[in-house]
Amino acid sequence: MTPPISGTAPARSARLSRREFVRASSLMAFAFAEAGLAKSVRAGEKEIGLASFGGSFGESIQKFYLDPFEKQTGIKVLLGSNASLALAKLQVVSGQRAQWDIVELTGAEYETAIREKITVPLDYSVVDASAIPPEYKGSHGVKFVLYLNVMAWDASKLSHAGIPKTWADFWDTTRFPGKRSMYSRLQGGGTLEFALLADGVAPANLYPLDVDRALKSLERLGRSNIIWHETNAEPIQQLVSGQASLATTFNGRVLAANREGAQLGYTPENGCVSGDYLSVVRSSENKREAFDLISYIISNASAAAEWVKATSYGVPNIHVPAMLPASLTADLPTSEALKGKVFLKDDKWWADNLQTTLARFKQWQLG
Repeated sequence: MTPPISGTAPARSARLSRREFVRASSLMAFAFAEAGLAKSVRAGEKEIGLASFGGSFGESIQKFYLDPFEKQTGIKVLLGSNASLALAKLQVVSGQRAQWDIVELTGAEYETAIREKITVPLDYSVVDASAIPPEYKGSHGVKFVLYLNVMAWDASKLSHAGIPKTWADFWDTTRFPGKRSMYSRLQGGGTLEFALLADGVAPANLYPLDVDRALKSLERLGRSNIIWHETNAEPIQQLVSGQASLATTFNGRVLAANREGAQLGYTPENGCVSGDYLSVVRSSENKREAFDLISYIISNASAAAEWVKATSYGVPNIHVPAMLPASLTADLPTSEALKGKVFLKDDKWWADNLQTTLARFKQWQLG
C-alpha cells in the first residue's frame, strides 16, 4: 500500500517471502533500467536514491526535504516508492550497485535488517542526531516519522458525553453498538496491544505480549463484531459510511478526513506510537551522501516543522514542537501532554515474534 499524506507506512513482514522476493525483483529490474536512463541524462550530477512511498506521502518528502537538500548540496535525490525490507535486501543480494541507497523501514523490518546485515551502522560523526531522543535513535537508523494509532468514531453520531474513552469502552458493544474496524496487519498497528489494554493490562506491562490473552480478548469482542481492514483508507471510509461505528486508525488520517469535510472524532490516549526508520543499505556506493541526507532530514527543524504542518505526522526532533501551533502539537506522538498516556511499539519484540504471532492470529481468525 502507498500511504497518503496522513496515515502510516504499510505494515510488512519482517521476512522475505518468495512472492515478495519475485515481486521486488521485478521492481528492482525496472528501477535499475530507470536509473541507467537517469544517469545518461544527468551524467555530471551526483545522485543518491531514497526508497520511500508514493502518492502524497512521497510528494511531501520531495517538497519539504529533498528539494531543499538538493538546492543546498547539489546532490540529486531519486525518490522511489514501494519501500520494504524485501527491496532493501535485494540491494545487497543483486550483485549490482545499490539503486536505493536509503530505504525506509518499519520497526520490525529495521531490526531484521540489522540481523541479516542488510544495512550499515550510521556514522554519527556525520549524522547530526543531537535533537533526537534516544528511543528513536538506533545504531543503523533513525526514526524520522512517527505515527499514532488510535480509536476513532463518527462525531456526528456520538455526543461528547457519550464517546468511548478507553479500550474497554471500545470493546463494549452494549454501550456502543455496531461493527469495529480493526487493522489486520498486526505489526503495523496496535490490534493485539489494544486487546490486552481492553482486558486490563497496564501499558507498562504490555511487552512481552501475551498473545493468547490478546486473542481471548478479541474472542470476547466477537468475530462477528469485527471488520478487518488492511489499508489505511478503509477505516475512514467505513466510519463515514456507517459500516463501522468505531475503528482503529491513525490520527493523521482522521485529521485529513476532517479537512475534507468528515466529522470524525478520536482520542489519542492509550494510543500506539510507531514509526519508520531511514537506513543505508550495505551495498550503497554513496554512504557519505546518504548520511548527509539522513542528517538533513532529522536535524533541520524548520523543514520538519513545515512537513508536520502539511502532513499531521509526528517527528522526533525535540525543537520542532515549539515551531508548531498548539492545536497541532497536542495530539502528536511527541506531545508532552501525552507522556505516560501512550505507549511505544516494541520493535524488537515484533521482530523476534512476528512469524509465530501472525500464524497464531491467522489460525484464530479461521476459528
